[in-house]
Amino acid sequence: MPTSRIVFIKIACATLLAALAAGCAGPHLASRDPSRATYGAYLRGLLLERSARVHEALDTYEWALEHDRGSPHLHVRVGATYVKLGEMDKALAQFEKALALDPDDPDALRWVAMLRTSQGQLDQAVAAYERLLRVERDDQFVISTLADLYVLQGELQRAIPLYQRLIREFESTSQLHFNLGVLYGRLGQLENAIEELSRAFELSPDAVEIRVALGITYEMSGRFEAAAAHYEDAIHLDPFNARLYHHAGRAHLNAKQYAQAAANYEAILDFTPQDLESIMGLVRVRIAQKQFDRAEAFLADKLVELHNPPELYVALGIVYREADQAMEAMRAFERAIALKGDYTQAHFYLASELDQLGRTDEARKSLRRTLALDPDHADALNYLGYLDAEEGANLPEAKTLIERALALDPNNGAYLDSLGWVYYRMGKLDEAIVHLERAVSVLDSDPVVFDHLGDAYYQKNEWAQARRNWERALKLDAEQATVRQKLERLISQEMTGKPR
Repeated sequence: MPTSRIVFIKIACATLLAALAAGCAGPHLASRDPSRATYGAYLRGLLLERSARVHEALDTYEWALEHDRGSPHLHVRVGATYVKLGEMDKALAQFEKALALDPDDPDALRWVAMLRTSQGQLDQAVAAYERLLRVERDDQFVISTLADLYVLQGELQRAIPLYQRLIREFESTSQLHFNLGVLYGRLGQLENAIEELSRAFELSPDAVEIRVALGITYEMSGRFEAAAAHYEDAIHLDPFNARLYHHAGRAHLNAKQYAQAAANYEAILDFTPQDLESIMGLVRVRIAQKQFDRAEAFLADKLVELHNPPELYVALGIVYREADQAMEAMRAFERAIALKGDYTQAHFYLASELDQLGRTDEARKSLRRTLALDPDHADALNYLGYLDAEEGANLPEAKTLIERALALDPNNGAYLDSLGWVYYRMGKLDEAIVHLERAVSVLDSDPVVFDHLGDAYYQKNEWAQARRNWERALKLDAEQATVRQKLERLISQEMTGKPR
């Protein structure tokens, strides 16, 4: 069950149970100086209700209400009794009547808020709690519940000041700092997230979920060693939790701590030798170490042990691809497809290898097969569009494909480069430069993107900009002979002052 759903159920149950226990009753009726008979009926109703004689209590309250229809509190008592009888619609009708008489009646607002919450009507529940908070400004339960409901609505910015207020005015608890830290993390405010989660950790140093949250936040901020340290501490607290080893392995790998990463994946495989995620993780470690033979031998053993799962043939294909063995990689991907014809990612990887082997038409067929299986496969959309852009063919369709990929992943630098390259091929240089500049801001270590941007500026006769980008491309990869030739030609043109 998703975490948000669990949180919602907890809120709904807690609020409704609290109301039933308290009865939301107060001495409001007496303050209105009703007739002695009405007040007596009200008191008899309370006694009957508390003696579990709910139907009799309801009859008594309704008799009292017949004689005092202007009492918001009597409407609330009738509504609360309907809640005990499970007749929620009738209950809500009574609470709404109470609010019509007194829009700020706290008991009626509380009941409406809690019933709307229990029924999953979040917008109405939030509206009621907001009204209630204006009446009962210092009610800790109301502030806390409203903050949780904002989170469930996705209104994270509105939840943050409420959690801050709870910490400031009531009690600085580990849970509140944890909640606030998670919210900051979801908003991408990673330093604030780390600060709040660290405070939660100080208050509850043995809480595994806090260490995991800190680890994830440090990973998101690119501090992989710190992330790995928190995951390792979590493992000491919960040594049989496989997910913690996965987290630690991933963080160690990103930190280039290969021995530690391998140890985490091997620890899982000691208990569950068939765990594909751990097998893949260990293969990624061997690839990062360029230990391709070791990775190949490991996968060969696992293929026999696990009776040839297609996922491991894909992993084997990736090993061959990274080892520059394109034919072997292609055969591994084909074997995965033979075992599982609708294996989307295998078709995509096969397309990539076919393209590397110069078999572009076959690559296109594999990409189209990928998209037939998954129309929203962003990488396949981009790749197919880029192939056409490279050849200057089907440019309108190529543009549409790449735009679909960007709609799925708007800040992907490779997709931005592809779209810029399509515009370049179309001769729309201004649009090309806009997208290519965005691409280099994301992919500042990719020489191909700088080469493309240099081409676009060169076509606009903006030689200084072209030179700057081609020089950056060569700085990133000095082996690009074509870029070097373009740069030498440009320097020659600058010396003579002649256009190309």
